[in-house]
Amino acid sequence: MQINKTLNGLTLKGNSEKKKDCYIITGTLEGDIEVECVKCLKPFIKHIKEKVQYKIVKPPFSGFDEKYDIIEQEKLNIYEILKSEIELIKNDFSNICNECKDKEFNKEF
Repeated sequence: MQINKTLNGLTLKGNSEKKKDCYIITGTLEGDIEVECVKCLKPFIKHIKEKVQYKIVKPPFSGFDEKYDIIEQEKLNIYEILKSEIELIKNDFSNICNECKDKEFNKEF
């Protein structure tokens, strides 16, 4: 099944395939997300473009998969996956604006 869903500027395009005990989603996440710079705390727009491979399983799941990112859901919900990805992007420590990229911040606490 083809997937093309957008939430808050982030689009998941790809394919989903129903397996015996899971769904497999492969595709691309792309879009512009407003994030906060971890150095100066000012908002800026970050462009995202990355390939994704998800394995959606019913909870509780105990295991590991080297090929896929595991997502536990009772029912397949693409919007919940997108919401989760947006939160991960917003909380990434690599969110540094262009103004702060070359600045060195040395602060002792």
